Amino acid sequence: MPHRGRDQARGGGRRAPGRLALESSPVITYCTTCGSRTVTRLVARQSLSVCPGCDRIFFRNPKVVVTALIEDQGRVLLVLRDIEPGRGLWGLPGGFVDWDEHPEVAMVRECREEVLVTVEPIELLAIQHVVHEDEGIVVLPYRARLVVGHPAAGDEVQEVGWFHPDRLPPLAFSSHRKILQHWSREVLARGAA
Repeated sequence: MPHRGRDQARGGGRRAPGRLALESSPVITYCTTCGSRTVTRLVARQSLSVCPGCDRIFFRNPKVVVTALIEDQGRVLLVLRDIEPGRGLWGLPGGFVDWDEHPEVAMVRECREEVLVTVEPIELLAIQHVVHEDEGIVVLPYRARLVVGHPAAGDEVQEVGWFHPDRLPPLAFSSHRKILQHWSREVLARGAA
């Protein structure tokens, strides 16, 4: 997940003029199709690994991350991260989407792994694009409903906690901060109504 990223609310972040596309994975040295050593070529104004043996192009695509906003009685469930980036800081439960996995399924899986509960997706809250170091990340935050279980620390988590909007702890990621700011305004507006 992103650590010191620059969030962009819209998809398709723009590159600075003359700057190459951001790389989201290590440079491919050998072709995964035919095994030939790759070369670097300019393709669609991007410097990419290309296989001279079979002409396969290895595009640099963003990674996809899902998060879950699980609410209970005006509080949100957060996890204290036990891995980098953001170790020792709080965030929404979530993680990377596997290559063959639907984002909603990934969000349910990540909640099961990190907070030992079963959740149900309610709605996709936003689509965020984060630039982190040399990679692009698309963050898909879902509002989720707790279906089964009591939250407890699972994989990659030191502890879990329920937090009121006016008492949020230090957060690991700016993308989480934006979602929680929106959620806080929503909860406070409900309380004022």
